[in-house]
Amino acid sequence: MAYVTFACGHKDEPNSSPDYISASAEATVGTGPEGDERRKKNAYATLAHSFALALAKELGCEDNGGLKPEPSLVPAA
Repeated sequence: MAYVTFACGHKDEPNSSPDYISASAEATVGTGPEGDERRKKNAYATLAHSFALALAKELGCEDNGGLKPEPSLVPAA
């Protein structure tokens, strides 16, 4: 499972508080293919990031919600 949370500031309301939005990706059926766990985690993180970025763009979030064009696949400490 992977989560991406971003702040969506509104371009037309520069002094307003941002809305916080979360996107997640997880397997809901079965356990998935056997293999490298790091690759699976990276795949979930990439999917969640891609969805969050597309959502931020669609909503017109200032600076795309601070999301970079590519996901950071460094595990959180």
